[in-house]
Amino acid sequence: MTTAPHRPRLPHTGTRTITRPATLDDFDAVNALHNRCSLETRFARYQAARRSLRRGEFHHLTRPDLGLTWVTHPEDDPQRLIATTSLVRTTEPSTAELGIMIEDPWQSRGLGTTLAQYAREQAPTFGCCMSVMTGLDNVRMLRILRTLGASRPAVHRSTADLTVSVEQPPMELTEAALLLH
Repeated sequence: MTTAPHRPRLPHTGTRTITRPATLDDFDAVNALHNRCSLETRFARYQAARRSLRRGEFHHLTRPDLGLTWVTHPEDDPQRLIATTSLVRTTEPSTAELGIMIEDPWQSRGLGTTLAQYAREQAPTFGCCMSVMTGLDNVRMLRILRTLGASRPAVHRSTADLTVSVEQPPMELTEAALLLH
């Protein structure tokens, strides 16, 4: 079994899920998640209708020097992955791009906000700030980013580029996010 650097597991009580660091051993389960996600969900994540990741791509995502990737599963079913979250270094120094994909039945329950907040908490330990490129029609991600206090988006045709501060959020944002769960 491949090991990942020690990072705490993140329980999410609103959905009774656990988030943990991804390892290469999760490759097949991550692709099974992709297969269960709708075309709309995959397009929202990648701005393309990707059906799966190649092993080399997943290896890149699980290399701690290149990115931080977590997988989320129901508390009672650790083999069934329902979400992936990644912070992947970009060509910009000290910047990592956030990517989240959540299986359709698990969306709109506060899990995406929790995963984005967790990624933001981990970004400084990774030595980076957090950027997001998303479709203008990805209402869920745009709402999450507003909750996190993202910068005003730079709009390019059908996508928006945003930066999320990795500074500690104001107390009102933290309390509001907790109320969502």
